[in-house]
Amino acid sequence: MAITIHTVKRSRPLQLLLALVGLITLYALFFTEWVFSSSATYTPEEINTLLQNKESHIVSLNKKELIEQTITKPYLDESRFHVRNWDLHGNTLVRNNEFIRLTANSPHQASNMFSKWPIHADSFEMELTFHIHNDQAKHGLVGDGLAIWILDKPSDIGDVFGIQNKFKGLGIMLDTFKNGKRGQFPYVNIMLGDGKTYYNKATDGYETRLAGCIAKQLLNPDAKETKMRLVYIKNGYLSIDFNYYGRHEEWQNCVSLTDVQLPETKYLGLSAETGQLVENVDIIENRIYALYKPDNTFVESIGELQELIHDQNEYESEVSSVAEAIREEEEAKVRKTGGRHRQFRKKLSGKRRKSLKRLEKAEKRIKERERQMRLEKYGSEDVGFLGYWFGKFLVVLKYMIYILILVVLVWFALIIIRIQNQKRKQKTTGLLD
Repeated sequence: MAITIHTVKRSRPLQLLLALVGLITLYALFFTEWVFSSSATYTPEEINTLLQNKESHIVSLNKKELIEQTITKPYLDESRFHVRNWDLHGNTLVRNNEFIRLTANSPHQASNMFSKWPIHADSFEMELTFHIHNDQAKHGLVGDGLAIWILDKPSDIGDVFGIQNKFKGLGIMLDTFKNGKRGQFPYVNIMLGDGKTYYNKATDGYETRLAGCIAKQLLNPDAKETKMRLVYIKNGYLSIDFNYYGRHEEWQNCVSLTDVQLPETKYLGLSAETGQLVENVDIIENRIYALYKPDNTFVESIGELQELIHDQNEYESEVSSVAEAIREEEEAKVRKTGGRHRQFRKKLSGKRRKSLKRLEKAEKRIKERERQMRLEKYGSEDVGFLGYWFGKFLVVLKYMIYILILVVLVWFALIIIRIQNQKRKQKTTGLLD
């Protein structure tokens, strides 16, 4: 053993060869396992759907609607002729059973609306329905967009999409006009303001951008409306999806972040403005829900959601077993009692089967669309965002390892050739002597 260690210490090629074997072993044992395990994780859209409790057969969450931030038709309180629980400022127009219009096809307008009460929830999900449109725009140019705010306090009218600059809190700016030189528009720009940082309109907030995504489908959608889903979890998880085409549950993720800290006091706001270019910005509906665990405490992390999913799956497995046993017992009773009520039960059973089949087909369609989106976006049905980029990294690492192996083999070949040449010289020298 001592001779072997001594040999390794003296031989640099042998050291490199052992290091190479270690890298290959690490790659085989760890990285491939990580890729396979990551393919089984949920996409951002799936996580948000679970939190939104629309896949109730997968996970159950206790949800409470926050009516103080809700916007539904008819908008006006009949006793006061004001929008319930909201303060409106600027050039707003309310059509009681149609929309709340923040800006119209007129230049130099600015409007905002803020909830009168803060969001009383540490974890919540929101679904906003709106419509940005101007079919008469010359050369397709419109401006300036819609913004969604979660701030420490309501804002007066200002020059940043209808609110004052240097805000504190989260700004989600659906920017429809390109002022700076960078990017494609419409663009969703996410900014987390600290109350001191200035938003630069000339560059579309590029310097202070936290994250964002291109959203060309925001303007003049065929469905005459767009839905935005926002999910926020207490530990800092923030994810934003859009449904551009009006098809049921067909969400596309814009951003998903894991360390966004909102202000302790959170006021929800909506705002818009126009400059020389114009567009209609209509708010149609807003629903917001606090997200609770079964023990009535707020969901605090995505990890807790994974635990809820596991517990729910185990629970449903037990329920299915009990239901199967009850069904078999009922069938045995029916066989004993003859055909009494058999026709009624058969009809009821047929309805249940049809309902289950419809649910199964709907779930299958949703999953098929999600798989197709992942296939188009990442080239695989089972790989999400992290898996895609980690796969790219592994491909680069693999080729680097191959190159390293090739270099080592060439090096060994050169050493062997040099040794052979030295042996030939030694033999030639011996003959001359």
